[in-house]
Amino acid sequence: MNIKLTQTLPKTHTQKILKKEAKSKDAACLVVLIDDKKNILAEAQLSDYQSRIEQLIEVSHFNGKACETVADYALAGDKKTTKQNPVQLLLVGVGNLDKLGHSGLQKIANTIYQSTQKRVDSITVALGDALEENHFSQFALNLLAASYRFDKYKSEQSTPVLTDIYLLADKSLEAALTFAEAVFAGQSLTRDVANEPGNICFPAYMAEQAEALAKAYPDLLKVTVLGEDEMSALGMDCFLAVSQGSAKEGKLVLLEYRGKSNFSAKAGASKIANSGAKVTGGLKALADKLPTKLPKKSSKNADTNNDVQVANDDAPIVLVGKGVTFDSGGISIKPGAAMDEMKFDMGGSASVLGTIKALCEARLPINVVGALACAENMPSGDATRPGDIVKAMNGKSVEILNTDAEGRLVLADTLCYVQRYNPKAIIDVATLTGACVVALGHVRSAVFSNDEDVLFELENASHLSGDLIWHMPMDDDYQAQLDSPIADMQNIGGKGAGAVTAACFLSRFVEEGQAWAHLDIAGTAWNSGKDKAATGRPVPLFMQYLKNSANMA
Repeated sequence: MNIKLTQTLPKTHTQKILKKEAKSKDAACLVVLIDDKKNILAEAQLSDYQSRIEQLIEVSHFNGKACETVADYALAGDKKTTKQNPVQLLLVGVGNLDKLGHSGLQKIANTIYQSTQKRVDSITVALGDALEENHFSQFALNLLAASYRFDKYKSEQSTPVLTDIYLLADKSLEAALTFAEAVFAGQSLTRDVANEPGNICFPAYMAEQAEALAKAYPDLLKVTVLGEDEMSALGMDCFLAVSQGSAKEGKLVLLEYRGKSNFSAKAGASKIANSGAKVTGGLKALADKLPTKLPKKSSKNADTNNDVQVANDDAPIVLVGKGVTFDSGGISIKPGAAMDEMKFDMGGSASVLGTIKALCEARLPINVVGALACAENMPSGDATRPGDIVKAMNGKSVEILNTDAEGRLVLADTLCYVQRYNPKAIIDVATLTGACVVALGHVRSAVFSNDEDVLFELENASHLSGDLIWHMPMDDDYQAQLDSPIADMQNIGGKGAGAVTAACFLSRFVEEGQAWAHLDIAGTAWNSGKDKAATGRPVPLFMQYLKNSANMA
């Protein structure tokens, strides 16, 4: 789908609006937005169409309610008047403009696309100055997202007629539109990989997608992939407890986006030896797989040299994604009903992959690491049993009481690993708990954090992007639910507060002083039922957060 700004109304034979000469008067459509008081948005720019619009409102008894539509199909035109009156009109209601938020913009964008996709090549949406920058960006992104299709496995595919969207708005919004296009590119990749079935999308497939990105953006992106042998040597036994039941090898995929500087280098063997990881062999090879552990931030009163200060300024933000490419539950096997939707259990890693692509498209001046913790959770003779005890990379022991609480296990070791970057902040994202769906449904993602600044920045990005989150508690009193009589902790905390205790579990693998947040997207990563599909969330949230962070740097 092509989308552009324009300051010109559509005309059938105008090359600026239509890339090729129109074949008929049905090739273009002017979309006019009307509020619930029958005010015409961008009225000043629509003077040539004023009488047609007013007539259409009157004869159709149009009220301007949200998503109400009426079209005239340019029926006023005939052979004599077509050249003067060739363009279809579509009136779309927006309701109360003062109350128009993200959900309303999404519905209106979907309505516009669905009303025009099968019958015109081009639409021009008259916006004028009706939408401020954030709402404009959300509207543009939702128009693009409405055109997303995943039908590659259908033997018969219907191709939409609509190929070009023009937004009649001020030139000052060009940057907002460009940013929306970048977010759409990343969001589409997220949806593509998440929508793939489990027999196509497994850990090696995710690694291949990351490597393909690195080839597409070699000046910005470096990718490193760790296999199970390397993770075993590093003592990542929590991660391996999940992947060992599958014939598909687990992969930890690191994507280093260097939008600001070359922020890491190969670590020396001594740094591995001092990291607390268990190293049994292949020390030199493993050294090449580990990031440099950057200096910690110093206190305001401490003496610092320029090198340390540069390292702190360039320290990356790390995004960690749960990538369980299919979750059967393992030995604690799930019920069969709707188990097919467990292909979406890698939605966290899909969103991180998509965010990295969007970053490459937007070329934001910021350093970011994406970590995809990819494994398949399957029952087999090699699968972890309920009651097994394993150790994480940081040396803490975990009693696995339920093998279906596996996402937190792959995340635990990955969180340990990525702290070697000494990041400004770590944000993990996971389709982690059904309890989160019970708590928040499918509207907001849950956020837990140990850092007020990160929490504030995420909430601000949520407001600006319309990709909504909700702050959840993580009081120390919840930690007691994870106590084990025979290990440092157990991987479940009982029936109560399941989303909270999952976050508490992850917090035990974050070093003191490290800014961290956890996003539970179990209710927002995909839509269930007959029209099951990935949503691409929270790519818009992440991109707004990273854009804001880059602007503050």
